[in-house]
Amino acid sequence: MKKITLVLLIALGWALVNALTHEITIDPNGWNTRSDQSRPLIMEAGNPVLPFLPVRLLVPFGMKVEGVRIYLSEARIVATNIALDYVREQQPTSLPTPDQTVRNTAVWNSDIPYPSKDYDHLGSQYFRGYQIVLINVYPWRYNPVTKQIMASGQVNIALDLSPDRDLARDKANFVTRDVRTLQMLETMVLNPQVSDTYAAASGWREHHPNTRLIDLSNPKKMIIITDNLRAPWFSEYVTWRDSQGISTAVYLTNDIYSEYAGVDNAEKVRNFIVDAYSSWANSPTPLQYVILGGDDEIVPERGAFGQVGQTIDLRMPCDLYFSCLDGSWNANNNALYGEMADQVDYVPEVHIGRFTAETQAEFDNFFRKTRYYVDNHTYSNNIAIMFGENLNWNPLTWGGDYKDDVAQFIPDNYHLITHYERDGTYNGNIVFNAIHGGANIMNHMGHANENFLMGQGGSNVQQMTNSEYGFLYSQGCYPAAFDHRTSGDNESVGEHLVMDAGGLFAFIGNTRYGWYAPGSINGASQYYDRSFFAGVFNLGYTRLGDALTYSRLDNLNAALANGVMRWCYFEVVLFGDPSIEVKYPDDQMPLLELASYNLSDVDGDDDGIINPGETIRLYPRIRNLPGWNTAFNVSISIENPPAGIQLLGGQVIIPQLASGALSPEDQYLQFQLSDNIGYGIQYLTLLVDAIHPVTQQSIGVRRFKVSFDITLLDHRFPWDCYYASKSAPVVYDFNADGALDILYVDVYGSGYYINDEGDDYAGFTTDQPQNLNRSFAMGDIDGDNQPDLVFSSRTGLLYAVQTDGTPIFSYDAGTLLLYTPMIADIEGDGSPEIIASGFDNMLFVVSSVGVVKPGFPLAMNTLVRCEPAAADLDGDGGLEIVIGDSDGLLHAIKAGGVSLTGFPVQLNGIITGAPTILDNNRIAVGTTHRLYLIDPTGSIVFEKAINGSSASGMALADVGYNGDLDIVFVTGTGNLYAVSQTGNDLPGFPIALNTIFTCPPLIADIDGDYFHEIILQDNQNGIYAFNHDGSTVPGFPFLTSFNGSTPATLVEYDNDGIFKLVTGYSTGVLVINLRKPASTRTPWTTFRSSLLRQGSYASTGYVSTDGNITPAPVTILHQNYPNPFNPTTTIRYNLADNGNVRLTVFNLKGQKVRILVNGHRPAGEHSVRWDGNDDSGRAVSGGLYFYRLETDKVRQTRKMILLK
Repeated sequence: MKKITLVLLIALGWALVNALTHEITIDPNGWNTRSDQSRPLIMEAGNPVLPFLPVRLLVPFGMKVEGVRIYLSEARIVATNIALDYVREQQPTSLPTPDQTVRNTAVWNSDIPYPSKDYDHLGSQYFRGYQIVLINVYPWRYNPVTKQIMASGQVNIALDLSPDRDLARDKANFVTRDVRTLQMLETMVLNPQVSDTYAAASGWREHHPNTRLIDLSNPKKMIIITDNLRAPWFSEYVTWRDSQGISTAVYLTNDIYSEYAGVDNAEKVRNFIVDAYSSWANSPTPLQYVILGGDDEIVPERGAFGQVGQTIDLRMPCDLYFSCLDGSWNANNNALYGEMADQVDYVPEVHIGRFTAETQAEFDNFFRKTRYYVDNHTYSNNIAIMFGENLNWNPLTWGGDYKDDVAQFIPDNYHLITHYERDGTYNGNIVFNAIHGGANIMNHMGHANENFLMGQGGSNVQQMTNSEYGFLYSQGCYPAAFDHRTSGDNESVGEHLVMDAGGLFAFIGNTRYGWYAPGSINGASQYYDRSFFAGVFNLGYTRLGDALTYSRLDNLNAALANGVMRWCYFEVVLFGDPSIEVKYPDDQMPLLELASYNLSDVDGDDDGIINPGETIRLYPRIRNLPGWNTAFNVSISIENPPAGIQLLGGQVIIPQLASGALSPEDQYLQFQLSDNIGYGIQYLTLLVDAIHPVTQQSIGVRRFKVSFDITLLDHRFPWDCYYASKSAPVVYDFNADGALDILYVDVYGSGYYINDEGDDYAGFTTDQPQNLNRSFAMGDIDGDNQPDLVFSSRTGLLYAVQTDGTPIFSYDAGTLLLYTPMIADIEGDGSPEIIASGFDNMLFVVSSVGVVKPGFPLAMNTLVRCEPAAADLDGDGGLEIVIGDSDGLLHAIKAGGVSLTGFPVQLNGIITGAPTILDNNRIAVGTTHRLYLIDPTGSIVFEKAINGSSASGMALADVGYNGDLDIVFVTGTGNLYAVSQTGNDLPGFPIALNTIFTCPPLIADIDGDYFHEIILQDNQNGIYAFNHDGSTVPGFPFLTSFNGSTPATLVEYDNDGIFKLVTGYSTGVLVINLRKPASTRTPWTTFRSSLLRQGSYASTGYVSTDGNITPAPVTILHQNYPNPFNPTTTIRYNLADNGNVRLTVFNLKGQKVRILVNGHRPAGEHSVRWDGNDDSGRAVSGGLYFYRLETDKVRQTRKMILLK
């Protein structure tokens, strides 16, 4: 109960009051802070935790307070055996340390109730001319010795007053009598009825505008201060605020600086605001709001003094300086503003905000996001989010506990979401997604600095593309440090959140340290945070500036008495428009989310793997969250698909989706991938919207990321093994079922046969574990017209087995065998020999039954460091062995161990690039940094410097298409060369790939352009493909993370007309579906040219050679190119046999559109163009079409898309 008595004397034309008394009834249980955590505490570290009673009394107009008399009734014991905790030292939220606070023994060991004083008179403060006396009363006491709580039941306050004409004249110029001011007084003081005495103030007003800038006839509710350059940018925003009932005008800093006095520009700006406020105070439209329109380089900031213990800041950015218009803030003239000795008036007359922007784009973001928030009523209106981090581990302190305390003020009809580290629901990604998801109100307690907040830095914020914007209040340290002293040429993270394209429309935060209390929720910053939301939702201060002012006024008594509360009072700033109202929830809103999605290639090859060129279905499942209203006319669409993705059809519409319901699972969106789309993870943005049942407007588009992997990995692979391998997998129909198989051999010599389903179905082992360091060879060793396998092992064994593992021979070389063995007919008698080199510098040649051939083993000069090659260099019918050693000697060795005339040839450097023999019997070979071409007589054709050693040899093909083979290789350091037989680099080469390679290239025409492409795999099995001119084949590279590549084989693995790359990684096999049409132009498709591993062009199959395995020709319909297309496309097909052919185009209904081919065609490759016209010559509409190839034996269909 409160009782007020006024003793009135009538004199001098006003009501004189010589005494004002006020009586307050005290709640005896008010000491219990657990029952009312909003009651302020006596913040004396080490002393008992007790609240105090903040008292604010309005003084009648024109009266001076001569004295204050306060009487507390006798204190009585209200609780016994109470063990109160002690107050902890406040800590900055970004500097958590173990709490070192100890009890104040002078208090805790005393048998005297604490506190020993009854009250503190804090003086007078002025709000818009209204004088308010502030007193802290201590009606609750604690005796630490007896553990008793005592309370006074009554407090009687008497103010001794006297009239003061000077005071009346001064403050009359500030007095406003508008409804909002009187409403604010209702919540500020215990005796608001005294405001009636201020009606007399109008008779004492003497203020007139100081300059021509102020127009008395045109008062404004809000003013914006900016410079000449930026003023025009505000034009539309001002018009918009006018239309919202906030009359607004823009004033220029240049005019203010020239018209107003002040020690610096900041004081000049403040003096202008004082003038504007005073000039319009008595008008129907008093000034209420001020926007400082720019960063501190545009509109100056004022730094204020702050001290908490040993923590001192001499220039804490404090926009409050421009809001509290009484006094100078520098009464002692020492240029330290806001010291206690400066007798600062703390109560704001106007509500202040700042647009911390510099560029037009930044200002436009402020304008756009603010207008969107006000003008659109969307689902985000209903969402409030609390973010809480761990503040301290000793004692354990959770930001989530702080936020739960604030959340009590959020009305129940908001959809409240909590992301707390305490609960395991908080991290930077969660915060990013939460902001992206849209929210009206966001509140944060946790660590921060000028560059980092809630896991977000400036670069993160710049990536935000959300279209729903809310505001955030944070207690973190420094996120609003917009001053150049702190952030330099960069901007604080709080600035980024409001001036970048995404993020927030407004931010409230600290320019310096935020403060918390370890082990409790009684942090200094918490009081202001709590009061802000209490002001919005309990007291009707729904505009951001009003609520921020209320949060200060609610804690004014504490700020006047305590350094940390005063620090927080000064530092909180608003980045945004202070006149914007917080929006309340709309009960008609649904909230839609993407519950799940899946993708299907049923319209493509239906293998479950998304590949280039396929038509894809996206099945989104949308959920309307429980507790929200029914959603009407839900629309689902894809926004701006990236290049290479063509949408087919429009959006999905769901007429109605009840609260808690999921959308149907059979509804899908469809899109086409181009043949040349890049590999890897692709992202689509899914737009989900609905129509408000009342306004019939959008409820706000929600954006969800959908990702999928466009990959070349075949869906049946990888096939993984427990044991590692260093050997190239071999592709062959081992079980004679008409389908190709893959043989994987591990380092111990065990073989695993893998069928075309990716399953291992058979295998073999060795009697003794081997140690295979490189690949193996395959050919008919025992004369049964079936392939056999040849291995060389680090154990010293050179051995051959049949494909079921049955031994053919085993020869013990007595030394390590490091490199791939070779099968070649050295003697020219039709029976193959097996060749391998040893670590003991010996060259071994054995027969098909394992008997050493005459002249062997042959001693080499030094160690051999690469594979050998074989070719008939002298035309005598037997193949010569071509091999290099570490001394740089290139040998050509005939049967019997005899050197070919002209050999060995001395080269410069260690021979590491395995010899490779051209169709003219020239030998390409590499040393550590040089490439050589040697003719069959031993003469050097050319010598060329290269950047590094070639990786396992070369590949050969007519890349330049001049009728001569070119030499293609990649160095271990990633330089791809294509060199002609004249020693010149082909145009477009070399190419620096900046990655590591251990395997040689393969060469084939994989895009149907009749030119050869070069295919590479790096040591992570990333696939690279280059055209003959050095340009990258569209869509490549395709990168994987399968470590440890082994040489690959390019093959039409499934007899489906598509090239696949079969390769090994450290513990398994990959099949890479190149999605490219298989062709017959395949000059180099496996390691060392063929499974014989002869390293010669003659053994590739382009020239007849013993042991070559050539696949039979097949009929294939290739994918059209380009696809999608406009206006024409080319369709290629291969025919295995001569015969009748029909190639027809159909539409989606199965109706014939055009017959492209109808007649007899010879076997081989063919192509035909379609111009998008039907059989009548009329242009058809854009969309999906089918084309079908029909022969006597084959019927194949593919899809294509015509774009229009």
